[in-house]
Amino acid sequence: MNIKPSLQQSLALIALLGAFPVVAQDMTRSMIPLTPHGYVGVSAGTSNFGLPGCVAGASCDETDIGFRVYAGGQVSKFFGVELSYVDLGRVDRNGGDVRARGVNLGLIGSLPLADQFNVFGKVGAVYGWTRTGSPLVGVATGNKSDMNLSYGVGAQYDIDRQWALRADWDAYRMEFASGRDTVSLISVGGVYKF
Repeated sequence: MNIKPSLQQSLALIALLGAFPVVAQDMTRSMIPLTPHGYVGVSAGTSNFGLPGCVAGASCDETDIGFRVYAGGQVSKFFGVELSYVDLGRVDRNGGDVRARGVNLGLIGSLPLADQFNVFGKVGAVYGWTRTGSPLVGVATGNKSDMNLSYGVGAQYDIDRQWALRADWDAYRMEFASGRDTVSLISVGGVYKF
């Protein structure tokens, strides 16, 4: 019996063995478990509080500068998961101020429209904490924290294999001293893919 492999069998075995490190390398590119393609990013823009309950004659701002720092992983080109820290800023309100921040975990659904451009939607949960202060009598004040719904849409343009530009609109349900309300953030920023 001849057990010596043929040249064709040897080349096939080498090709097969050579494929495994490539697959393993691709699967370990992301720091997010079970996601072969990861990314980190930062974006900044305008937040909109739009809270009710402004006392007549008092200053009541609705917008400020907010930012997001995030990391995510793509399970496929259509689905992914993203974890972010969001600071929605501070607005002057009723002689005091209102501040909102949170940690958000969301599922991403992407739709590639071209080789370098895609749009996406997201839905998830935000653990937010807020602080409301005012010297006026009858205005609800204090610190609140709670888990609530988050959602949003966005678009991404890939500059090359590692860098991208991204625009997002996000809405976060937050618990304030005066009750639950939605704060939105329109932001643009950069993404590093790995």
